[in-house]
Amino acid sequence: MRKINAIFTDNNQVINLTKDVRTHQQLQQFWLAAVPKNLSQSSFVSSLNQGQITVYADSAIVANKIKLTQASLLTQMQDLQKNNPLFRECKVTAISVKVQVKSRPKPVIKTPRKLSTSAAISLRTFAQDLGESPLAEKLNALADKT
Repeated sequence: MRKINAIFTDNNQVINLTKDVRTHQQLQQFWLAAVPKNLSQSSFVSSLNQGQITVYADSAIVANKIKLTQASLLTQMQDLQKNNPLFRECKVTAISVKVQVKSRPKPVIKTPRKLSTSAAISLRTFAQDLGESPLAEKLNALADKT
């Protein structure tokens, strides 16, 4: 039986896939380091082709903010390229922004639960047996939700 390391080192497709994943992770780290936190949390990098980085924004508002601050973002990226050896290969000269809205599940609307009349009567009876107490007040309030 071949060891798993041998499979990963001998298979060209796995090697290329691993290389692509590392490149994408490095590009995402570059984006996170160059962009303000509020923008980086609402966007992610897709690719870098011929100096143009493609970024997907969660909304049109974020996309417009990236477009408006594009010049300063490019300056920040170029500074990172010069100063940080990890990002020397990330030569960015342009930013392309696309909107990819994340789908969010619809919020579940909870229907208020009501007590049956027999449950309400039982609660009131129990509250009367307790006498005057904070618990009896709460039980009567709960019994009123019929």
